[in-house]
Amino acid sequence: DFEGAYQVIADTNALPAISGRVCPQESQCECKCVRGIKNEPVGIGRLERFAADYHRMHGDEKLEKPVSNGHKVAVVGSGPSGLTCAADLAKLGYEVSVFEAFHTPGGVLVYGIPEFRLPKAIVGGEVEKLKKLGVNIMTDMVIGKVLSIDDLIDEMHFEAVFIGTGAGLPKFMNIPGENSINIMSSNEYLTRVNLMDAASEESDTPVAFGKNVAVIGGGNTAMDSVRTAKRLGAERAMI
Repeated sequence: DFEGAYQVIADTNALPAISGRVCPQESQCECKCVRGIKNEPVGIGRLERFAADYHRMHGDEKLEKPVSNGHKVAVVGSGPSGLTCAADLAKLGYEVSVFEAFHTPGGVLVYGIPEFRLPKAIVGGEVEKLKKLGVNIMTDMVIGKVLSIDDLIDEMHFEAVFIGTGAGLPKFMNIPGENSINIMSSNEYLTRVNLMDAASEESDTPVAFGKNVAVIGGGNTAMDSVRTAKRLGAERAMI
């Protein structure tokens, strides 16, 4: 019962098609699976991804805006936490508005994770589901510049504000030379490629197309960066 499986997952997870792809299942749920003691653990992430993809292709999405409870909440940031918060509140009848600094909603899901690992259409589909629940999503809204938290509360009459802006700030090592040309944070590199068409040589501000690319760091973001460099034509890309 693939559709039934999706509905069970969706009861507690607003973004199953996304978490089935990019959530670190191997360290959060699959590592607890008792089958892993003697063999391979159950492929929880892949099963979640399959159920969500089956629903997207075959399911009958009947989303209706819930009855309003008369309360307004603002969500700052449209990344995974912001989208999840907005979905959970909307289902409870809250009037939710999401404020996103970039021109495309999705946060790190669209600017930080490459298309080959998480297709933008998947994220776009989740955003459209939120809109059907009545969530209002506003882009190009840099909270702190365009509006302040006080503006949201005092002038726009939001009763609560959820701030989900945690993934945007890169961490540097503070060593000589890190401000040189063609040295950039993974945040800048991936954002320009994923969201600003910098991989095209026709771009006004193309990203550096290096033949030899070094990536400092060994986490998921480093792997996304080095794989992106290879796809952009690097002959040698090293972690």
